Amino acid sequence: MQISRILVSACSTLIQYLVAKHLGFGHIRRTDVIQKHTRPLAQQLMVNYDLIKAIIMLDGTYVYIQKSHNNILQRRTFSLHKGKPLVKPMMIVSSDGYIAAALGPYFADGKNNDSEITKNLLYNNIEGFRHWLNPGDVVVVDRGFRDCLTDLQEFGYDTKMPLFMKKDQKQYTTDEANKTRSITKVRWVIESANGRVKQWRFFNNVVPNTMIEKIGSYFEIVCALINCYRPVFVKDTSKDKEIAEKILQLAGETN
Repeated sequence: MQISRILVSACSTLIQYLVAKHLGFGHIRRTDVIQKHTRPLAQQLMVNYDLIKAIIMLDGTYVYIQKSHNNILQRRTFSLHKGKPLVKPMMIVSSDGYIAAALGPYFADGKNNDSEITKNLLYNNIEGFRHWLNPGDVVVVDRGFRDCLTDLQEFGYDTKMPLFMKKDQKQYTTDEANKTRSITKVRWVIESANGRVKQWRFFNNVVPNTMIEKIGSYFEIVCALINCYRPVFVKDTSKDKEIAEKILQLAGETN
């Protein structure tokens, strides 16, 4: 019991004094993300060096949990995609890998796929998301967000997602392949940010059911610690302009 009280007290203190200063839309201004946490490569490829537009990436990650004897909880946490029970935090990351916010976790059933979580974020204005972003800002996502693209666009955001091949299409055209590569060139940092969180043993293993209620708080603490003490993924941007110009030059050429 003493150890349990110490953990609760430590978690509460970290949430109050660490997380509040290093995670969430309230800890960093949109203009700071544009000026301090946006790669020139992303600006060139996504917004053509428009310095007034923010570029963010959304992606869900997985935290595996034990199988529950509670039938309702087991059904809501069982992922048909992964074939295991899990919960899903959602991360919002800038183009240099800085974690702007972490939301959730959410259940893993069909009502909480990436698109539905994003719709909830939009329509309920979670953590002031709509007030933090401006119309015209760029939201980069993967194909799992295809069902919420229209919703994002209705709120005025510019969406970037790797393309789907059409029915009976065996490969991308040159233009389609190059557009998809450009998005992937910018978006890889959010996958790396997810991987950095999984380096913590708590999230890399199956979480006991007794700890499910703490997953959200622990996830926020780990993201805040990464922001505070770990360097961003992209530290050297000196060649970004040169690389972006080369990508755009080759994008117009045939294979």
